Amino acid sequence: MYKAPNQSSASILPTSGASSPTYRSSSALGRVLKSRPIRTILMAYVGFCALFTLKHILTYQAKPEPIVYDHYELQRTYDPEEPYSVVSNLSSSVILSKMFTFHTPDITDNIQPFFIRSTSNPQPDDITLATFILQDELSELAALVERFSGPISAVLHIEHPSETSGTNNPLKRLSTMFVGNPKLRQQVDIHLITTPQTHRQATVLQQANLHRNLARFFARSDFVLMLDSDGSLPVTNVAKSFKDYPQWMEKLRTGNVFVLPGFNVSTTTTEEGGLVPALASANLPTDKETLLKNVFEETVVLSEKTWKRTIRNVDYKAWAVQAGTRLSAIQNYDPYFSPSVVIRRDKMLWCPERFSNNQAACLFELYLSGADFWVLPNDFTINQGIRKDVEITEREKTINTRLYQKFHEESCLKHARAFFAAGEWDSDRARHCRISCQKVLAVWGLVIRQA
Repeated sequence: MYKAPNQSSASILPTSGASSPTYRSSSALGRVLKSRPIRTILMAYVGFCALFTLKHILTYQAKPEPIVYDHYELQRTYDPEEPYSVVSNLSSSVILSKMFTFHTPDITDNIQPFFIRSTSNPQPDDITLATFILQDELSELAALVERFSGPISAVLHIEHPSETSGTNNPLKRLSTMFVGNPKLRQQVDIHLITTPQTHRQATVLQQANLHRNLARFFARSDFVLMLDSDGSLPVTNVAKSFKDYPQWMEKLRTGNVFVLPGFNVSTTTTEEGGLVPALASANLPTDKETLLKNVFEETVVLSEKTWKRTIRNVDYKAWAVQAGTRLSAIQNYDPYFSPSVVIRRDKMLWCPERFSNNQAACLFELYLSGADFWVLPNDFTINQGIRKDVEITEREKTINTRLYQKFHEESCLKHARAFFAAGEWDSDRARHCRISCQKVLAVWGLVIRQA
């Protein structure tokens, strides 16, 4: 008979008198989760999520059907054709800061449009001369009104004026000039920029492209003559040329650019370093025949901005025999081309303000966008040659050159992409971009398809 092995007298199961074993959590996280406050917070969070979800579901299901209006018209926040706009409620400094985003508020806050407003009321088809004047060259205003009979939009950028007796105050000199010259009061609008005292004088010279945009923007006619502030004068009646040939005005309305070839008066340097012009201001040629004679006598030379660096753009021999209504178009464009031009005030690209003083950048973007450049056969500008060029260091020249090279590539890619996106790459409007940007686009791996 089987007999169970001998066992201990102690029972395997706990008895009523025995103490219960102690169970310990395997980790500190477990002890935290088992605490009553944490469990209360978790339960409250779950309840909140459930109620929040239920609320959104009920809101979505109870959402009414949208009301459809048969004759509903979306109202614009502004309308340029209306006399009132909500933009009118904004201050001038806010509007200007939005327009010129490349400049800090201490510049845009100190712009005063129409600081002096002329007494004339230009007509839409008038051509306004848009330029900028430095505080040390106020006498150029008097020279401009003697040579140009139409409206003038001029930007004057000065240092912070001082009221101290004996100091140079350009505003007082400007006021004296306007009081004594009725032509200035009749023709010239002055838009004032005051440089804060915390800025150095070089700031004035570094805002030339801003000056060009301001002078053009505040012109009160539909067309502008962009004249560089280097002492150049429009010695011919440009406005009369466009009135005599209405077909030119039609080209101008459609977004074309008209070029005024530039010339310089020959100068000699004195022992003191001054410049003596070969022709006095009163003897400057005012017609093409006299100009060609002066060029032959070498008292007038070709301007580098139009001819020498851009010999492919405008051929002097061809221009010399060009007469009447015959216009010559620029075919092979040079990115450094920077003469005076006549353009529309609106619906044209503006000068890139990343550059301090680079008119060539303004015209290059116009060319890539599809604008045709036409050389006027009988009109031109002449630089008196009495002002020295602003001297810049070799380092600044290197920076400007490299920056403009990058700008050339960027502009090519930007306009090429725009033409591709609009399906106009093979159109006649894109031919300037196709021709001028072949090397740039090839480097970036884009295939050029000739139309």
